[in-house]
Amino acid sequence: MADTQADNSQELLIAERYLISLDRKQPDLGGCATYSAQDVTASGASYLALAPFAPSPRLTEIMFFRHESVIPIHTHEYSQGALWLLCPHPPGPSLAEGLGVWTESQLIDGVIRPMASLLQRLEAEKLTCRSIRPDNLFVGQGLHKVVLGPLGVAAPGEKQPVLFEPLSSAVCRPSARGEGTTDCDVFSLGVVILALAIGKLPLESLSDTDILRRRFEVGTPAAYMDGHNVPVGLRSLLTAMLSDDPVSRPSPRDLVTIAPSKVFTVRPVIPARIALMIGGNAVYTPQALAWYAGRYPAEFSALLQRKVVSNWLGRELELSVMAGLIEQASASFLPAGGSKAVDPATMVITHAISVLDPAAPMFWGGAWFWPEALPQMVVQATVQPSSPDEERTVRNILSFMTANPDVFMSAHLPQRQSHQITALSVAARRIGTRGADLVRRFPYELNKFLPCLSKRCLEARISLPEGLLQWLNRHVGIEDLPDEALGRSGFLDDQMRSFLEANCARQGIIPLSQSQKAGLPGWLADLSVLAVVQRKFDRTPLSFLAQRALPLLETELRQWRSKTSRARRRVRLGKAAEDGNLGTFLATVNDPTGLRLDQRQAQEAEAEMSNLMRVLDEAPERRAANDREARNSGEFFSLLTGIAVAMVSIWLEFCQ
Repeated sequence: MADTQADNSQELLIAERYLISLDRKQPDLGGCATYSAQDVTASGASYLALAPFAPSPRLTEIMFFRHESVIPIHTHEYSQGALWLLCPHPPGPSLAEGLGVWTESQLIDGVIRPMASLLQRLEAEKLTCRSIRPDNLFVGQGLHKVVLGPLGVAAPGEKQPVLFEPLSSAVCRPSARGEGTTDCDVFSLGVVILALAIGKLPLESLSDTDILRRRFEVGTPAAYMDGHNVPVGLRSLLTAMLSDDPVSRPSPRDLVTIAPSKVFTVRPVIPARIALMIGGNAVYTPQALAWYAGRYPAEFSALLQRKVVSNWLGRELELSVMAGLIEQASASFLPAGGSKAVDPATMVITHAISVLDPAAPMFWGGAWFWPEALPQMVVQATVQPSSPDEERTVRNILSFMTANPDVFMSAHLPQRQSHQITALSVAARRIGTRGADLVRRFPYELNKFLPCLSKRCLEARISLPEGLLQWLNRHVGIEDLPDEALGRSGFLDDQMRSFLEANCARQGIIPLSQSQKAGLPGWLADLSVLAVVQRKFDRTPLSFLAQRALPLLETELRQWRSKTSRARRRVRLGKAAEDGNLGTFLATVNDPTGLRLDQRQAQEAEAEMSNLMRVLDEAPERRAANDREARNSGEFFSLLTGIAVAMVSIWLEFCQ
């Protein structure tokens, strides 16, 4: 769609309809940068314009989702390749601006039932919310009914505080949480209900690590509710919603039909009689031990080998089946048919943690994560790594997991983890590349809304290939791309190439990486890629880009032997550069038929010169006879002149 913005303007008109005021920044909505916007075709129609960076991969489905308890996405448009989402204003302030204390009936009618209805609809669509938190819930003036911010505008669970996440995702970094399940949303809703019932957030003075430690020590319901005046009619409900066992949480259907003082039952967690010490911490439950195993893997491995863990489970918790599985895992440092490519101790810890807590995420390479979140983890590690080694670690995990899924299948991981690993492996085979190329391309393949992650254009949020073309056309000057960098790396960097390859693959175009494998110089391979993208996605002229490539491409004309052909093609090359059609621009030089004709003519000229030289080198007596005859007839001088002119002409045309 058409969009306009002057170079220094603070207003952006997209789709010739929506005017976005970039100087009128609004509070973030749904975790996105937000601006004021107006519909210029409808007087007084005001919207909020959201600028998502890495929205949900399922945003296409989410944009069509409608429910009275969620702010809908009105429309979406692109400006210079960047995605913009437009939605109505919230009905009022967010809960983060003031929780207040709600009565039981207000919570049931204004929070529990409407939000449960929303979760029920999402569950039917096989979608999750993953954004239930106070700053994303809004209340109309004088009303006691919440409305959720727009769905899918950020990666699932990435903006959620640890306080609002179940333990199965709270232990993970925000980018490693994955899509989660409806049970995760029920937990988040339970925390909101509790906060509104007591008028403040539980454990609000503790750090994330201390919150997790407290939850593992006594269980989340007790950690959150102890010491607070929770209404009696809501206590059993909140105990169930905040349960650390997802099976114990009520379903959205249970919540939709809730009545005041309805009682929910949860199977209590029985702690060990004697604690197991690890890392100086007293552990009383298998779930807590799983978490501390990730914090102290070396010490946990030693406890496994000495059978301390299995003995503790059997004697203190009377979990004989779990004790047997742990002993089996610790006795075999490699799964049956395992690969020597994986560290045995690492696999043992991963397996043992999954036995201790089947609902826990995967622990591998020193990190907690859900396998389905690995592409988003790559994005986060590329854009804003938390440590110098994070990007390398995440890339290695994804590369190994997609190449060796059988190693994890033989470890008897929980079904949810196994299914996600299988899905990653299938996606890797579909992509068809390997190594670093596969890892770079993975996030783009699984999320078509993901912008190009090149550091050169990251701030532009370009998620369309034609947007990247236009950006390159504006940023190919010597100040943006020095000659040395152009000659060494070409017009594109690795992230740009992966971005374009993924977008072209969706259109059934042969992988563009073949142009580099053909042995072309980097800049010429990039031009070939860009010509394909321009022909497929956008016919807009790329004159500046072609002009920058003109001196480089002119050097390729040396393969033509004919001076006249070179001169004509140089003129055509300059004209094609002005027109900005990269296909025509390259075809001027990459002309196999014309080149073969030129080479054939050069060979014919060389043969003619050889023939002339042979004539001049004839036997002296024959030449003398010819000379006398020619002199007698007045043709001698003309013959010499003709031969000389022919040789000079051939030399000037093909040999200079």
